[in-house]
Amino acid sequence: MSNQQYLESTAQDSKASNEVNPDLETFYQKYGDLEIKYIEPPQHSPWFTKPYALNYFHNDTLYRTKNERTSSKLELFLDLVITGILSNLTSNFISKGGSGYELIKFLGLFITVFVIWSDLKDFMNYYFNDDLLQRGFVIWLLVLLITFDNNCEFIDLGDDDENTLWICVGCYSMARLSLSAMLLFYSFFIHEHKIQMRLYGISLIITSLSWFWIFQIHNDSYKWIFAGFMLVIEQVIFCFSVLPWTKRKLGLEYSTALNIEHEDERFSGFVIIGIGELLYNIVSGSPLQKGLNERLTKGLSILIMGYLIMGIYNHKDGCLRATHALRRSAITAILYIYLHAPLVASLLIIGDSGIELIQYHKVITEENFNILKCFQVGLGMVLILLTGLASLDKSRDGEDSQEFSKFGRLSMRIPVAIVIIGLTWSFKMFSIGTIIWIDTGLLFICYFYEFIVMNPLNFNIRINLGLTNVQDV
Repeated sequence: MSNQQYLESTAQDSKASNEVNPDLETFYQKYGDLEIKYIEPPQHSPWFTKPYALNYFHNDTLYRTKNERTSSKLELFLDLVITGILSNLTSNFISKGGSGYELIKFLGLFITVFVIWSDLKDFMNYYFNDDLLQRGFVIWLLVLLITFDNNCEFIDLGDDDENTLWICVGCYSMARLSLSAMLLFYSFFIHEHKIQMRLYGISLIITSLSWFWIFQIHNDSYKWIFAGFMLVIEQVIFCFSVLPWTKRKLGLEYSTALNIEHEDERFSGFVIIGIGELLYNIVSGSPLQKGLNERLTKGLSILIMGYLIMGIYNHKDGCLRATHALRRSAITAILYIYLHAPLVASLLIIGDSGIELIQYHKVITEENFNILKCFQVGLGMVLILLTGLASLDKSRDGEDSQEFSKFGRLSMRIPVAIVIIGLTWSFKMFSIGTIIWIDTGLLFICYFYEFIVMNPLNFNIRINLGLTNVQDV
């Protein structure tokens, strides 16, 4: 049977909402139903399942295998381990004083780990089947990342720098080469993606081996510049491999397609875990000590802060109907993906610098000023990035459907972020505890303002008492 006959015989026209998981109902209410043709997946075996594409385009028609795609236990396990690794990198950065050089080093290491997580996320989004091969692939990458994480802290120390750098570069390159091997192997089974898989797989081999040129550079600053250049090149190649422009230039009849609702779920879950890691620091090791004391009040303020950040993140743009950033255009899709990296980094920085501030006394010295700056700037960046992410969706609300425009609903975030960052230099007037509580108060004002403008009171008391939540409309 030909591919076309197979598609026609197994596909069924349907809307995604007809078979939607109840947990994703809110997503479809806001972003609309998807016109999809469903096909039957191959028979699953825990030992080895014939690789297949979960989603793909065929002549601009979206095909998807049956059964709603939600985060698996394996993906949750991966997210928790990766967040722990990123948290360790953040702790090392804060413990060394949060200087400019340490920030550059932290960002470089953070991005490398985030790239591996993103690679695995995309691989699972396209080809997840939970067989023994994929489970082995995941644990192999985690072994490499744990080895990388335990060595990267010592890159700049002692006579063993070169050996440590070899281990870190080797682990990162092996992780990328392993992805290349999986893509090239899978390409023999998945004809819908084979061109893009092979092109990207070959590019991974070239870029991964190019990393070893770093050992020809003997200046530490130049090494970081080279590493930054390589990370940019890798991501540019990735973007080109999935852009619609590339698909058109290659004249592809079949091409890759994202499961947008699952992608949104993965990023949302990753951010929530990041917020959880932020709050974990105020309970790990009982840093608030016994009794009712100043440390406890600081810790409670950070607890409230984390809750408010989660609320603001869940507010998004407050639209009742919208076009998701991943579907709106290639540019908004790329921005949506990459803005999550600094967002998670900022959340982790807030958590680790916050626990340091809890342990300090009232007086800010030159030694701990950098820690305060990391906390304040990190918090301001969270609000700025949340504004950027919320702005990427395209509103499809009618002119009279909401009392406030999208700009009006989000207008409080940037001013509050600017004030919070400016408070960094108010340490001569306020104690650490006062500054943290002012931050919490400003976040509460921002949160409550958005809650009011996004959830107008419904005065039709006989029908519905209380508030109408736009997240449930």
